[in-house]
Amino acid sequence: MPVRMVLAVQDSRYVEPLLDYVQGSSFGNMLHVTAFTRMDAFLQYMTEHKPGLVVGDRDMLQAWLEAAGEDARHIAWLLLSEDGGALPSARGGEPGRGAAIAKYQPLPQLLEAVLAYCKGPLNGAVSEPKRHSGTTPVLGIASPLGGCGKSTIAMNMAKQLGVLGLHVFYLNLETANTGALFSSGTPEGEQRFSRLLYNVKAWQEENIAKRQAGAQRPEMPDVELGPFIVKHPGMKCDTFAPSQQVQELMEITEADTGLLLKLLAASDEYDLIIADTGGCIEERTLGVLEGADLLMWVLLDDLVSMYKSGVWLNYLESRHPELFRNAMGKSRYVMNRFTGQLANPLPRQASGLDGALPYIPSWKQVHQEDLLLCSPIFQREILKLCRALLEKPGLVSFHADGDRAYG
Repeated sequence: MPVRMVLAVQDSRYVEPLLDYVQGSSFGNMLHVTAFTRMDAFLQYMTEHKPGLVVGDRDMLQAWLEAAGEDARHIAWLLLSEDGGALPSARGGEPGRGAAIAKYQPLPQLLEAVLAYCKGPLNGAVSEPKRHSGTTPVLGIASPLGGCGKSTIAMNMAKQLGVLGLHVFYLNLETANTGALFSSGTPEGEQRFSRLLYNVKAWQEENIAKRQAGAQRPEMPDVELGPFIVKHPGMKCDTFAPSQQVQELMEITEADTGLLLKLLAASDEYDLIIADTGGCIEERTLGVLEGADLLMWVLLDDLVSMYKSGVWLNYLESRHPELFRNAMGKSRYVMNRFTGQLANPLPRQASGLDGALPYIPSWKQVHQEDLLLCSPIFQREILKLCRALLEKPGLVSFHADGDRAYG
């Protein structure tokens, strides 16, 4: 299991290159890094979490060790030393589980030293205790409209949260997977995803047979997700390899979708699962409406789009009344491509807007997919939206300096 590491250094010019290197290299498979440049945010985080390892400068470590006292003895730490001086110490003068490494050295050597310390005889295998116990929150992103920018929003959210140190899983459930544009998909990857779907469906069929026979049924299949998961360097998150098997994707049922979400949540590997849906009446979308902890509906402020949104939401309400009623209680509404003033009335189901994202003119005829993940203006507003929808209600906890976006 990857080591959950906290990096506490007051110089952002040191932090940012290190984060970029971890996320773009194989070290991203071994280290999940949450970084702080502000003392108050770091100390607050450490009162609420017990990471596997803290790596920091002298001032940050000393402040934490003094504040934590006896609690700090149970967490391994490394000083990023510039002068070779004495190690910082906790209250009572005890150094605890600490050591020092050179602050300025090539990043590969620095990270190798961090990993070597984690595996050393003093610390054994350092790892953070499981945090979720099968309760990893699921954010479902849906829309009654096609072409509204839903997937661009979902992928930018995954990227920005990943850059901030959260471990995010991006589950794309579109029939035509937009994520394939950002990935060098392989036939082997498609075959792995097909195998996972086969396992999910086979377990459900076996469960039905056991139920009919009156036999005891396990609550969850014994499926190891690791072999099916790939790391996405551009989006800074985990995902499944995108599949181009349209018929196979169309055969994913509401029950299949619910089981996939449960398997991901039960893995205890993620801070957040983002489920990106297709059409609002597809079975995959219905599974997300049922299984998500929070639903974000993406709208557009033009006459035709608002009309179509109302029609489809009305249809969903009449066709699946109980599911729809439950979904509305956890629904939030976000206007994409917003120009500053609302011109059209919202669908009657929406009591008001919970957020807005700006219109980006340079995306009008975008010809390079990476540009969709690199707009500083959009990234800044995505972070504001994440704070409003995810952090304030307590679904996830992340710390950054203001609304600064990276990547």
